[in-house]
This record gives sequence, C-alpha cells and structure tokens, in this order.
Amino acid sequence: MPKIYDYDDYDRCVAQAPKASAEDAVYCVARTIIKPDQESSLWRLIENFTNDTKRHFRHDHLDRGFCIERCRQLVNSLDVHRAEELYVDKFAISFPYIMHADLFNNVSDDRARYGRLINICQNYALRQQYNLSGYTEIEYCTGPKRSTPIDGLDISFLVIMGLILLLVISSTWYDRYTRKQLDNEHYKKDLPCRKTMVLTSFSLVRNWYRLVSRSKDQLNEDLKFFQAIRFFTFCLVVVGHCGDLFTATWFANTQDREAEYYNPLGHMLINGSLIVQSFFEMSGFLLSIHFCTTQAKMKRISWAAILVTVGYRYIRLTPAYAFVLLLHATWLPKLQDGPLWPRGAEVERNLCRRNWWTNLLYVNNYVNADEPCLQQAWYLACDYQLFTVGLIILVAVTKYKKYVVHIFSISGAVAILIPALVVYFNHFDGVFLVTLQAERFIYWFDEMYHKIYIPFHTNIGCYVGGIVYGYLYYRVRSSDNKGNRSGFLKFLWYMTVPCGMLTLMISMIFYSNDFEKPSLWISLFFPLHKNAWALFGAIILYGIIYNYNRFIKSVVNFPVFVPLGRLTYCAYICHVFFLKNFFYGTRDIPHFSNVSMYTKVISVIVASYILGAIVALTLEFPISALQKHLLSHKLEKISKPEPPKENNNELSPPSA
Repeated sequence: MPKIYDYDDYDRCVAQAPKASAEDAVYCVARTIIKPDQESSLWRLIENFTNDTKRHFRHDHLDRGFCIERCRQLVNSLDVHRAEELYVDKFAISFPYIMHADLFNNVSDDRARYGRLINICQNYALRQQYNLSGYTEIEYCTGPKRSTPIDGLDISFLVIMGLILLLVISSTWYDRYTRKQLDNEHYKKDLPCRKTMVLTSFSLVRNWYRLVSRSKDQLNEDLKFFQAIRFFTFCLVVVGHCGDLFTATWFANTQDREAEYYNPLGHMLINGSLIVQSFFEMSGFLLSIHFCTTQAKMKRISWAAILVTVGYRYIRLTPAYAFVLLLHATWLPKLQDGPLWPRGAEVERNLCRRNWWTNLLYVNNYVNADEPCLQQAWYLACDYQLFTVGLIILVAVTKYKKYVVHIFSISGAVAILIPALVVYFNHFDGVFLVTLQAERFIYWFDEMYHKIYIPFHTNIGCYVGGIVYGYLYYRVRSSDNKGNRSGFLKFLWYMTVPCGMLTLMISMIFYSNDFEKPSLWISLFFPLHKNAWALFGAIILYGIIYNYNRFIKSVVNFPVFVPLGRLTYCAYICHVFFLKNFFYGTRDIPHFSNVSMYTKVISVIVASYILGAIVALTLEFPISALQKHLLSHKLEKISKPEPPKENNNELSPPSA
C-alpha cells in the first residue's frame, strides 16, 4: 500500500530559492484521497484493511509534502494530453480529510495557483508505483519568504514580559532592602506590614522559598505525598500526548503503530487517557480536605462563599494561563519553520486569536471545542467547572448534615447516569476509542471526543469520588483512627496497580469487536469502567496514608517532589508549547519506537518544568500572594471565621 506519510525534502526545496523566483520557492502540504477502483486488487486490499477503522489507519487517506519547483519541472516534462489524463477532480468523500482553509494564511490563493499542479504531480507518482489515482487538496503552503509579520499583539507580549521582569527585579530589590536579618529567614516568613508584603509579592527570592518550603501543619505533612503523585501523573499525561503527536505529525513505520492495537500491553498506552481521571480525583479529594478544614474554623458557610471562592480560584489560575495563551498567539510561529510547522504553530496562533475568550472564561471544552487554542486546556475548563459543582455539593453537605448520605448518593448516581445516557443515545462504544484516524487530527473531528471525553458532565464520577473520599478521610482523621491494616486490605492495595493495568487492557474488546448498539450493558460499562479509576485511586491513597509499604512511602515523600508537585500546574499549561516545537519542528520523518518516544517524553517534561518554574515564580506565586494580602478579608466577611492559627506554609491549593 502507499505510504501514509511521504514528504519531499524541505531544505533541498527551499535551497532552490536563490535560483528560482520567490513565487516558486514554495513548499505545499496536501492530503490525498485515493479514488476507488474496484478493478484494482491493491485498491480492494486498501479498502478491506481500512474498513477496520478502530485499529488501522485509513490507507486511502495520504499526507503529502510537495516541493512546487520539483512538481513544476515534472509537469512541464509531460505532454498536455498526459497531464490532462492524470488530473482527478474532487469526488464524494465520506469522512473529514483536511483542516479548514481559514486556519492557515493565504490557502485560497495557493489552491488556485498550485492545486492543479500538485494534483497531477501526485497522480503521476501513484500511477507509476501503484497504478492508482486520487484527488489531492492543498492544506497549506510555506516557504522561506512566508514568515508571519510582527503586529501590535506581538509587541504587546514583549511589553507585558518587560513589565513582569521590571516588577520582579524591583520587588526583589525592595525585599532585600527591607531585610533586617542577615540570614534568609526574612524571606521565609510573612512581614507584619501588609503594604510591605504587597510590594514584595513579586520578589524572586521570596517566591523561591514559597516553592521549596516544607509544610509545618500536620495535615499537610501527612498529605505531602500528593506532590509526588501529581508529578508522576503529569509525566504519564505527557507520555499519552507524545503518542498522539507522533500520529498527528508523521512517522515512517505506521505498521508498527497498528500492530500495537493487537497487543494487550499496547492498550495500556492506547487507553492511557484514563490517567487524567487521577487528576480529577486528586482535585476533588484536596478540595474536600481544604473545605472541611476551613469549615471547622468558621461559624457558618453561606452560599455566597461559593462565588467568592470560585472568583479566588479564577484570579489565581488565570494570569499564568493567559500569559502562555498570549505566547502561543504571538511568538510561537516565529520560532521555527519547516514542512509541518504551520500545522502546529500557525494554526495555534490563528485559533488563539480567534477563541482566546473561551479559554479565559473556562468554557473551551464546550464552545468552539473543534477549533481549540491550547488544546490541553480542555482539562482546565473541565476541572474549573467540576470545582464549582464540588463546592456546591460540599456546602450542601455542610448546611444539611442530616442528608449527607443522600447528597453523596444522588451525586454518585448522576455521575453514572449522565455518561451512560450519552453513550446509549449516541451509539458509542464502552470506552473512549483512541483511533489512529482521529489522532491524525488530534481528535478535532472525533464525535466521541467532543461528547464524552472533554465535557465536565461526563467526568463527574472521579471528582465526586475524590470529594467523598476526602470527606471520609477528614472524619476518620479527626477521630485519630489509625487505619485498618488487615492482611486483606494490604492484598487489595498491592493488587491495585495490576488491576489498573488490566482495566486499561480490557478496553481491547471494543477495538476487536463491533457490538450491536445502542446497548444497555455497554452504556453501563462505560461509567463503571471509567469510575473504577476512583476506586483504585482511593485504595492507593489509603495504603500510602496508613503506611502499608514504608519504602514506597519514603519514595513519594522524597523532598524533591514538593517543588515538582507545586510546579505541575504551570508545567501542564507550558508542555504543549514544547510538544509543538519538538514534533512539528522536525525536518526528517522519524521512526516510531520506544526509544524515540521516551526521548521526546523526557525532553518535554524537563523543558516544561523549566519554563513552568519561570512562569510560577514570576506570575503564579506573586498573584497568589497578592490575592492573599489584598482580598482575604472578602471571604472573611461572608464566612465569619474564627481567628485562625498562623500557618504560612500551607499545602498548595488543589488547583496546583
């Protein structure tokens, strides 16, 4: 069968620029759809193989890169009749095959100028090698003289970055100027003057100590291992995203990727998207713990506290998020070039300029989700919405204590019923199917992705599970319970990881079978399978909290994980910046293997934490400090707190 990814040498193509006119120094990326031909045995093979859409690529859908100068020379060497014979008009195509033209610059002009040329050029190759033909459509064109001009928004990013740098330098200097102690204790404690604390909020040294400080509160010390779990969960998320980007860009050995779908162990990576449920469960658990801890100090909790708390969270999360969004909308496309770079960077720039408001309102998992800016930010929107729902549940539990069991039971039932109904009425399978064809467009055209994977109403289960577990843990901890250390529970704890792996592998049945749908058992299987992750997470947390294995407890409590865990939020919002640079910036088609895969994973993780640390120290932590010193009295007016005990080293909020 024809190669799915086949690109002309980009650097050799643009090297012809001095010899050719500027118009001809162009490189076009296109999609080719092979025209059905039942008389061809090869076409019948392609059609039969492609019909298994769950485990195979569409081998009638090809990605191609054309050097316009090469194609022009080829077509000029053909006689007029031969060229006319090779041209194929567009025919009926039953699946999404190309990105929208308005995502790129000047596509209409390029299609009018070069569309016929590359159509003939591609069909010449298909006829010569495979005796097939197809319709080829330009997705975008690029070249050395097609750089994006600098505009006002680009300048504004530099101005904002300069202002942040000025704030950091001046705040750091002022913090040092007010230091009365010779040692570093000055930076580790809040100063008695609120005005001074506001002026030192951007102090780099003070924020560094905020990052590396150890909690002195017993509850936070007990849950310190959460920072390690955050870090490892983020690493697994990067593994999944790197797997997606291999398919969304290009690689040579597509047959090896297809073979993974026949290997049960391969489905641990394929269905690894379930790992994001760990983030939801942790967020719900920590929200519940912090709420119960705060509520114990309050005389009352009002419904208005929900709005204030949600507003607090917005102020804390959004500045760092908006900074990274602005980076993607301005300077990302100017960092590199290459055959794939416009698909990764130019599209991101245009979509961020078009849909930035959906991100900043945290509705991007519902509004314009098929044209995402910072696609990984669907999680931030979903988590923000779940945070709001979680607060409502916890306030209800606090105000109506007699109905705690009823409230939690109804929440759990809703968490199962909603996704079950979505699966049933949309005729979906029992798991989120990660198909190779959907990965080629990073799920933009995938119905299951939009209706079941990214909406908050289908991700309630693990978040509610985390809230319930956090509530129960707080109640048990308040009674000084030492925990159940029975042999049976220890056995369950040790079996959790193998059961989690089996849960991922059992998804294989929906890839190898096409069950009749709609089906009641499939509809129930989906939420139960997905929310089993909450049960596994609860068992793991229980065993770590009550020290089932001292070695594992010592590893997850290793001090280095404290700053790494606190940086996870900023590393998460930064990591797609490096995914785009490492994958879309390549010149040569790579070979997919475990070594190449995990080399990229390590590179992305290290780079994300470096940039994430910069963003956290200069934006996230300073904004959090300003919020604390300027706005803390707002919540006090609503909740009427008792005087709290002084504690300047609290565990990072669940948003981190």
